[in-house]
Amino acid sequence: MNILRPIIYLAFISYFAATFLFTMPDNYVSLQFYHQQQVFQQWLFQRWGFFAPPPNYDERLYYEFRDKLTRQTKTFEVMEPIVTLKQQKAPFNWHEDIVDYLLSGSMTGIGDDLHDMRQDLIYRNKQAGKSATDTSGEHMLRETIQHGISFQTLRNYAAIVAQKNRLDTARHEVRLILSHVMLPKFADRFSTKPRREEAYFISDYVTLNR
Repeated sequence: MNILRPIIYLAFISYFAATFLFTMPDNYVSLQFYHQQQVFQQWLFQRWGFFAPPPNYDERLYYEFRDKLTRQTKTFEVMEPIVTLKQQKAPFNWHEDIVDYLLSGSMTGIGDDLHDMRQDLIYRNKQAGKSATDTSGEHMLRETIQHGISFQTLRNYAAIVAQKNRLDTARHEVRLILSHVMLPKFADRFSTKPRREEAYFISDYVTLNR
């Protein structure tokens, strides 16, 4: 028992120290432990949304399918219909709720990873004497995101979207477009002006059959 007590104390202290480090605003120290942060988040993921202010945007996820032969494209947005179905089927909306959780969680993961990697890239560029993020840096970020679990989850859902819209998965390739549709200010809540939309991630075209 005398041996277990310091081990337990050490485990709790290490956990809270890591939590404090990885949830503080980006700084010189936290950016040095980016890869360790990814491992920590993978096994001990935490959401701090309860303490955050309400979002000022709606999420949109577009699947742009392109015919490999004709190069014609068809685009489908999937988040708004899911939210609408959740409202219509409540409280018996467990299927839509799970899909929304998986897609929204993956989109949030991509957004968080992009932010962290861009901050790390900016820091490295400053260390190397570069003034701004170059094209090769953005290409590296996109490639890294496309090999991540969050992107693979969204990519797998593309097959379901294709099936619902009767698209031949062998004949089409797809790219993902993640965007934010900005919510109007309270004073402008009755405005009929189109809401501003900003894409924050656009993938390469990827195949559906691997």
